[in-house]
Amino acid sequence: MTFKNLHTIRRELWDYAQYLLSSRALKLAHFFLFVLLFYVLIEWQHEDNLYANIGRMARYNASNQNDTAIVQETMTSINNIMQSRSKLFNGHEQLSLKQEVLNSADIHLMYGSGACGGYSMVLARTLQVLGYEVRIGQLKTIKGGWGAHIIIEYYSPLLQKWIMIDPLFKFIPRTPSGSMASIKYLANHWLDFENQMPEEFKSKYRYTDVRYTNWDKFGGILKPYRALAKLFKGESYANTICLRMHRLSTFPLLFWSIIASYAGLYVLGFWRWKSSKGASATAECQ
Repeated sequence: MTFKNLHTIRRELWDYAQYLLSSRALKLAHFFLFVLLFYVLIEWQHEDNLYANIGRMARYNASNQNDTAIVQETMTSINNIMQSRSKLFNGHEQLSLKQEVLNSADIHLMYGSGACGGYSMVLARTLQVLGYEVRIGQLKTIKGGWGAHIIIEYYSPLLQKWIMIDPLFKFIPRTPSGSMASIKYLANHWLDFENQMPEEFKSKYRYTDVRYTNWDKFGGILKPYRALAKLFKGESYANTICLRMHRLSTFPLLFWSIIASYAGLYVLGFWRWKSSKGASATAECQ
């Protein structure tokens, strides 16, 4: 691309940008778009700061500054918070319109709701803000059904492996030597961990298998994504994709969706504006 062509494109983009602000209605539309983005950013920052404060206090109260101690303290703090709020609201909370539309993990934190799924979402969101790599998994029941219980795993930089956490039961499995364990290790050495489980838990679950995404949901519409991940990064990577992590906060998805939609409309509008401009110039020449 020559300098002359680049200059022409820049000039056309500038002319189009001026056109987008050429009327009162267009100016008003862009003003409301700016206000909407500003609101989403404020809510996003507020939500992140809420979880960052929980994580900061857990880090402060942890027995040491190893990630294992920090994560365990974070799990305990969140469980205590959610248990007390669950007793207060007892499942009778009424969601506002904002909470219904912008559904994210902070609703479970506020009301102590969601059982194992809610506890896992809140802990995963907090650890995510603290900078840890996290994924949420669904367990199989003894009878073989999926999704009856939700746990999380985080990658421990100290131990160099994935660690399983059950936020609802405040349970982190430990090997006979006292080391934290992954869910795969737990499944393969069940007898070493069985006596650590709550009795009500052992009658339903045995951590025999886990999945991180339900690819059959919504009629299997997401299966092509898994197929591409498997093709380019391998089956082990595809099997550990956790799309649920993108549901922990609505605001990042909302913000980037608005930006992407506006960019798409901008490109389409620019193409149509340029075409109509060229058509007008041709008509004038004739």
